[in-house]
Amino acid sequence: MPQRVFQRFVRWIGYDLGITPNQITWGRLIVFVPGLLSWIYKNELAQWTGMPWQFFGVVALVVVTIVIIFDIVDGALARETGQVTPHGKVLDPLVDKFITYSTLMLFWSAIDKTGFVILFALDIASTLLRSSQVQGANRFGKNKALAQNISKFFFATAVLTATPWLNHVGNFLIWLAVVLAAFSVGIRVLPAKVQDNIRVAIPQILTLGNLAAGMGAVWCALNNRIGTGVLLVFVAMACDLLDGAVARKLGVISKFGKYFDTVADLLSFGAAPAFLVAAVNDFSPLSVGLGAVYFVATCIRLVDYGRARDSTPKGFFRGFPSPAGAWLVVSSVLLGEPAIALLVLVIAALLMCLFKIHWIHFGRVLPNMTVFEIVGSLVIGGGLAYAFTPLGAAAGPILVYVFSPAWRRPEANSGERREQPEAGDGCDRAAPAW
Repeated sequence: MPQRVFQRFVRWIGYDLGITPNQITWGRLIVFVPGLLSWIYKNELAQWTGMPWQFFGVVALVVVTIVIIFDIVDGALARETGQVTPHGKVLDPLVDKFITYSTLMLFWSAIDKTGFVILFALDIASTLLRSSQVQGANRFGKNKALAQNISKFFFATAVLTATPWLNHVGNFLIWLAVVLAAFSVGIRVLPAKVQDNIRVAIPQILTLGNLAAGMGAVWCALNNRIGTGVLLVFVAMACDLLDGAVARKLGVISKFGKYFDTVADLLSFGAAPAFLVAAVNDFSPLSVGLGAVYFVATCIRLVDYGRARDSTPKGFFRGFPSPAGAWLVVSSVLLGEPAIALLVLVIAALLMCLFKIHWIHFGRVLPNMTVFEIVGSLVIGGGLAYAFTPLGAAAGPILVYVFSPAWRRPEANSGERREQPEAGDGCDRAAPAW
């Protein structure tokens, strides 16, 4: 639904209004300037108008969001109407660089200077190569831009909510953007043989990131660093979301990668959430026992996926996906109520073993949420944030996903079966037949 609405919107702008992609690019720049000034002078504007300074910070975020959306629109419009030009391929990234780095400079005191400088240098190199080769952005460049854009919101939220630890998330995204930018430049200049080796290594690096994040989350739980541990579980989810998808995109799916991913999933989505729940309950015998039950349920979930994927409707899973279970559990940890975390741990274990219930691919739901699901996530997340802690809002989307079988049913696809494991869509890969 969101994709269809977006396509109609693009066609309306291009065909009905007659607006060109380059006009949108210049318009983004013009609209961005007031948003930038709103953030820079938010304190002065607050004194002048008598309104809270946070209001003008939010206004700036809204403007930046609009600018980012229309950055997607101008490229889609260019492809839709056949107006891809050498001029646009140079103009668009230059405007993007100005908007991106002028925004990031606002958070200079919080940003990692080394990562920022390296990222800027790689961006300049990529832009020069694009202009000389007259090429558009490759997939690494697009994902790099996405990481950059998301980092801005974490830095801004850290200021608006006085939550400094969110700066760590922003800096992680900056370094992720550095890695993606390096790949983007490498794809343009390295020999074909070297590029092939890089393609093989990328999914394995992402899976290794999943494994490392899971190990880090367990260590954090043992050392009472709960917030960092929860963050690392979400990092593991991001890596799991990408590794299989990237492997299929690059055509480098391997049996080793599938088994490696399974091991990473067991640690990140089985052991790590169990350790975090036990940690907030001071490792009481009950919490340790229930944590063991949750880990066993995760193992059963992975094994069932490996055995039943051929008989499962395409695009669906038997039982609750383990990354979704981990999200549900660590979200309950964020609520700050140990008893609730224990209860949710048991519920998540049961959901993963309810094989007669089918959930759609976790990673496919997130970018294709319906209006109903978006509103539901905001309402539930906002309610939990108000009742417990602002971070409790993280539970909104996953709670909506828990009940999604009520309106996302596999019957419509009952005749379609899996042709191969759907690895890395934010869900489980093929598991070994233990």
